[in-house]
Amino acid sequence: MDFIHSKNIFLLTRDTLKLMDSRPMKHGSRVAYLLYKMLQTQGGYEDFEMAEFCMLATLHDIGAYPIADLSKPLTFETRTTLPHSIYGYLFLKYLSPFADRAKILLNHHVTFMELAERGEKEYAEVTNFLSLAECVDVYRESLGERFNVQSFRPFEGKRFSKQALDVLDKAMVREPILEKLDSEEHEQELSKLMDNLMFTNEEKKSLMETIMYCLDFRSYMKVQDTAVCISICSQLADLLHLDGRTQEVLYYGALVHDIGMLGIPKEIIESSRKLTDEEMELMRGHVELEQKILENRLDPVSTQIALRHHERCNGSGYPLGLTGGEMNTPQKILQLADAVTGMINDRPHRPGMPPEKVRQILEKEQAEKAYDPEVIKAFFSQFDLILLQAMTQGKESLRTNASVISRYQKLEKMMQEQKKK
Repeated sequence: MDFIHSKNIFLLTRDTLKLMDSRPMKHGSRVAYLLYKMLQTQGGYEDFEMAEFCMLATLHDIGAYPIADLSKPLTFETRTTLPHSIYGYLFLKYLSPFADRAKILLNHHVTFMELAERGEKEYAEVTNFLSLAECVDVYRESLGERFNVQSFRPFEGKRFSKQALDVLDKAMVREPILEKLDSEEHEQELSKLMDNLMFTNEEKKSLMETIMYCLDFRSYMKVQDTAVCISICSQLADLLHLDGRTQEVLYYGALVHDIGMLGIPKEIIESSRKLTDEEMELMRGHVELEQKILENRLDPVSTQIALRHHERCNGSGYPLGLTGGEMNTPQKILQLADAVTGMINDRPHRPGMPPEKVRQILEKEQAEKAYDPEVIKAFFSQFDLILLQAMTQGKESLRTNASVISRYQKLEKMMQEQKKK
């Protein structure tokens, strides 16, 4: 997959999550930098390995997005650490290519002593380093000038490993790490490190799909919407005999076409009433939000497909009011697929529409030349089959999400019970 560089997948993931709340990612960047300096000082790690571990460190609080109160970081970082650690672990284990390293997230709040007692050896060094880096940033942000890194020494061998504390001390002697965090110079060093990320094509595809599943953090409907939309796009691309390359750029455009929704308040996305003009304008702003994230990262062809999903061939769409002659076939396919998805899937204010109602609305809109005639002709030629396959795919995405939530509930209960013993 040459549609996106490995580093840009990291930036895309990070900045997509920032749309919801930037604080966990800013904290993640500082923790990743501390981890980077510790791994660098320890030695024995290749640059690409450090880059991948630092990507995980940046995302170490991803589990907080769906289940924690992000306005109270000290609470979920120091008091109720288990829930977001479990959710982040399961999310990466089942919905990303990081399954083998997901336990680092599960254990990033586990003490050195607990980790040793459990016999957790795989990635133990990185986990111990991350645990210390996490605490350094949390307490440094909380205490300000009163913070002293030596205040962690009394917890040596219990909360933190001696190795981690020694390595951090050496790293801080070598260079002014805390000053770089204050000046945000650390961002430049992390950016340079991420040039070393080297994902396979299959890992890139999986990570792009991980971004799609992040939509569930804002609204459970949006993952299903994207899966249904992708299915419709794929079927129409086959019917219109698009070549493999074109089908692939369409797939990635459809995959990310709604990520801007993460920047829209949940109460608007899931409102059960008609939106006000102001709210509707805010909702439409999701296209502009995703433009800022996608441009110069994702392949420009896929980017334009995603950004034009609300345009219409008769010029009635937004944000640019383009007409059919200004757009290509993949863009027109996504426009129809997105519109149909909005009709057949449930909405907070109404259930999904029956097929006959969808057909009636499309015929009325097509009388006004809203869609490309060849695209809608292909859709109507296999109308029932396309809807059936799309709904099946949508339900599968819901089952995938539900399985993560179910595992989270079971694992949290089990670990809470073990903690009491």
